[in-house]
Amino acid sequence: MGVALVGSACASDDGVVVVSAAGPVSSAGVAQEAAAEQPAGVRVVGAVKEPVTVTAERLRSFPAQTQAVEFDSSKGRQSHVYEGAALVDVLSGLDVVTDGSAKNPALRLAVLATGSDGYRAAVSWGEFAPEFAATPILLAYTEDGRPLEQPRLVVPGDGKGGRYVGGLTELRVVDLGVN
Repeated sequence: MGVALVGSACASDDGVVVVSAAGPVSSAGVAQEAAAEQPAGVRVVGAVKEPVTVTAERLRSFPAQTQAVEFDSSKGRQSHVYEGAALVDVLSGLDVVTDGSAKNPALRLAVLATGSDGYRAAVSWGEFAPEFAATPILLAYTEDGRPLEQPRLVVPGDGKGGRYVGGLTELRVVDLGVN
């Protein structure tokens, strides 16, 4: 099944695909003007055949998933209900580049999520792949019923919220087996 996505992304020589989002920014001036000209979305880059930008509209076209989660943060215990698209659904329509000669090549992949503030966290492909752990990792577009300005990576089951990347701008697919 193909996925029609808007935008473009770039792949580096090291086989890493970077996905980034263009959306509203909090700084004034030129940055706001540039963001206003671009569709809101998350860029997917790195080890993908063709980088893409998943717009907010496209993200909402995937089957909606809801996750009630609890985790510890610097602000104390958090409890939220998120709605969004499953990471596996968003990535499944892309041609991910792997070493076909490697044993279980998908298990060498990770996704590095980057927020608008530069914060990064990673999830391994085996965590969300249905044939392995099948954790329902989300690209959430609502939190407690309220729309988010930019998607948030949500990792159900994590005891701490460190991998809940807010203001999601980019997903970089990385082949950890590439030197």
